[in-house]
Amino acid sequence: MRAPWAPAPLATEPAGDVEVVRRRGVRMPSVRTFEALNSRSFRWFFVAMLAQFSSMHMQMLVNPWLVFDITGSYARVGAIALASAIPGLILGFPGGVVADRAPKKIVVQIGQTVNAFGTLSIAVLLTLDMLTFTHLMLVSALQGGVFAIMGPARQAFIPEIVGPRRLSNAIGLNMAGMNVTRMGVPALGGFLLAIVGPAAVFYVMAALIFIAVLFLIPVQKHVPTPEDIEEDRILAEAAGTLQAAPRARAASHGGHGGGGARGLADIRDGIRYMSGDRVVMALLMINFFIVLMSMPYMQMIAGFVKEVLNGGPEQIGFLISMTGIGALAGSLVVASMPNRGRGKVFLVSALILGVALIGFVTSTSIWLTAVIMLAVGFGQAGRMSLGSILIMSYTKPEFQGRVMSVYMMEFSLVSFGTFAVGILAEFVGIQWAIGSTAIALVLISIYGLFFMPRVRDLP
Repeated sequence: MRAPWAPAPLATEPAGDVEVVRRRGVRMPSVRTFEALNSRSFRWFFVAMLAQFSSMHMQMLVNPWLVFDITGSYARVGAIALASAIPGLILGFPGGVVADRAPKKIVVQIGQTVNAFGTLSIAVLLTLDMLTFTHLMLVSALQGGVFAIMGPARQAFIPEIVGPRRLSNAIGLNMAGMNVTRMGVPALGGFLLAIVGPAAVFYVMAALIFIAVLFLIPVQKHVPTPEDIEEDRILAEAAGTLQAAPRARAASHGGHGGGGARGLADIRDGIRYMSGDRVVMALLMINFFIVLMSMPYMQMIAGFVKEVLNGGPEQIGFLISMTGIGALAGSLVVASMPNRGRGKVFLVSALILGVALIGFVTSTSIWLTAVIMLAVGFGQAGRMSLGSILIMSYTKPEFQGRVMSVYMMEFSLVSFGTFAVGILAEFVGIQWAIGSTAIALVLISIYGLFFMPRVRDLP
């Protein structure tokens, strides 16, 4: 079994973030769960992502509610997701090339700034009572394109901040941070939506994104310590996968000229790498099917609560917060895991999610649904965290941006599934529509556990 790639040798004149915890006499908690927080740059990144995730979770509540309130149509809720998916598919591969060739922090900050202005435009239109469904479609398309460029860079930025040795822990903590915001922010968003209206929520969302841009400024690249290098070198030698310095390879790779021709060659190289690496391809394929079946409920939950549970914005926020509590627990479990048995836990998490979603669609009680959402969140966090961790861990550093762009494109493709589920809900009802995807998710997870040892047995 292939071990994660060894880091670059220690620079002679470190210019990045060196984890000199002992030298300063200050030490973060030694429990592995919070190990990545020993990095000063990761702490800045973590806080920036808290602001970004807070805005994202407000938007996940407000956007579907606003569309359903304006149109009363599940299909149009799905159409909003579709509007963001099409630019994501078109720009997915170019976004991966940008992530591999451009400074990742700058790419992320530019993308966040564009998103902030898009969110601010919705707030202004609401204030002027000029907002239409078309405006929401256009901003969704803009944000879908931005996500296609920014998403791969943001994911590939994490190993640059913490190094390979703490990658699993950092991604687990990043997911935990996302779920901390999911616990309280949707409830706050639902409260604000009910009390002061959607315009105020969009102003808050825009401000949070601008805060995220500012907090990324101090973030620097990780410079491996001798202990990092020695430990990863031993692991790589034991697995027979010791490589030349990724940083040197990436530098020489990025130095080629040729503009558009070089970009097309980079895309071709990325496709060739993914198709030739059986582990990476297996991970991308199983992730795609799991994501396709597990994500539509998130866009449909507003209509489900309104139609099946007879609830409003407060109840939507409450259920999303309960999902966040379960997801926080799942994320902390992942952050605490040793680097073994991760493939099996990934598939089991997807199975838990599928079973929980079946319970979700059969419940007509808000309180029973709240308990079920704990399990939904736990399974969702496990499969999201470990899916990303496994793909990043088993991808060569110089291809991480392009591989993550395909991983992000899967989320755009899911929007087509969400649109299809919305259309299906118009004919058979929302419970049967989401229930069918949940049953498919259970079957896919069982298939992976029994018939995909290449994924199941990954350490």
